[in-house]
Amino acid sequence: MKKYLLKFKNYNSLKKGIIINVFLFALTIVVFFIGCNVGQYKISVLKVFETLFGGGDKYSKMTLFEFRLPRLCLALLVGIGMGVAGVSMQNLLHNDLASPGTLGVSDGSGLFVTLYVALFKTSSSSAILLPILALAGGLLSAVIIFALSVKRKSNINPIRMIMTGVSMSAAYGAIGTIMMYALDQSQLEFLQRWQSGELWGTDWSYISILAIWLLIFGSIIYYKSRTLNAIDMGYDIAKGIGINVKKEFIIIAFCAVAISSASVAFGGNFFFLGLIGPHIARKMVGTDNRVLFPASSLISAILILISDMLVMGVDFLINIPTGILVSILSVPYFIYLLIKEG
Repeated sequence: MKKYLLKFKNYNSLKKGIIINVFLFALTIVVFFIGCNVGQYKISVLKVFETLFGGGDKYSKMTLFEFRLPRLCLALLVGIGMGVAGVSMQNLLHNDLASPGTLGVSDGSGLFVTLYVALFKTSSSSAILLPILALAGGLLSAVIIFALSVKRKSNINPIRMIMTGVSMSAAYGAIGTIMMYALDQSQLEFLQRWQSGELWGTDWSYISILAIWLLIFGSIIYYKSRTLNAIDMGYDIAKGIGINVKKEFIIIAFCAVAISSASVAFGGNFFFLGLIGPHIARKMVGTDNRVLFPASSLISAILILISDMLVMGVDFLINIPTGILVSILSVPYFIYLLIKEG
C-alpha cells in the first residue's frame, strides 16, 4: 500500500511540476514580447507580430531585427544556460550554494576571456573562438578542482570541492587583475562591463553558436535527469543501484561547464543566475530534475529578461549592466530565505 501511495505522490508532484512549467513558459513568452516594445522607439505588440511575419515599416524592422531581438534572444539563452548549469552543479555536489561562480568555473572562463580581450579584438569572427577559449578556461578550472579535491580511491567530497573552487576563484581573480593592467582603455571598459554582466554578444552569429551549444549540452544533461535524481539521493545509493558515479559526475560536470562557459563568454558574468534560478525553481516544483531543469531555466530567463527590460526602459538605469540589476533584484529573496531559516 505504501508503495502505491508513494507512486501516486510522485505522479502528482510531477504533474504539478509540468503545470507550473507550462505557466512559466507562457510567462516567458509574454515577457519576451513585452521586451520587444521597451526602448526609445515604441513598437506595439500588434506591430511586433506584423513585423515578425514580413510586414512593418523599415524603422520597425531595423529596431526589431538589429537591436531588440538579438539582445532579447541572447538574454533568454544566457538565462536558460545558467539555470541548467546551476541545477546540475547543485545536484552533483549536494549543495544549494554551488554554482559556476562559487566553484570558480566562471572565473576560469573569465580569465581566458580576459586573455582573449588582451590578444584579439572582439568581432564576429570570434563567434567560435571565444566560447572555445571560455570552455577551455572553465574546463581547466574544473579539472584542477576535481584533481585537488577527489582522491583516487575515495568518494567525491562536495565540501572539499567547493573550498578548492573558492580558492581557485581567488587565484583566477588575482591573475585577471594583473592582466588588466596591460589593457588599453577600450579593452578595459569592455572587460569591466563584461564582469558586471553586460549583454554584449548581441550579434546573430554569436546567438546562433550559443543556441547550438546549449541545445547539444543541454540535451545531454536533461537526458541524465534520472541519473541526477539518483545522485541527489546520495553517492552510495546511486552506486547501490548500479550507477558509475564518477563517470556520470564527469559527463554531467563537463556539460554544465560547457554551458556556463559559453553563456559567460557571450553574455557576461551572470553566475548569480545559476544560484538564484535553481533556488526559486526548487521551491516551486520540488527536486525532480525532469521538471526542475525547465523550471530553473525559465525562471532564470524571466529574471534576466525583466532586468534587461528595466535597463533599456528606465532612463536612470540605461547605462547599468544587466547583471548588476539581476543581483539587486535577487538579493531580497536571499534575505527572505535567511530570515525564514533563521
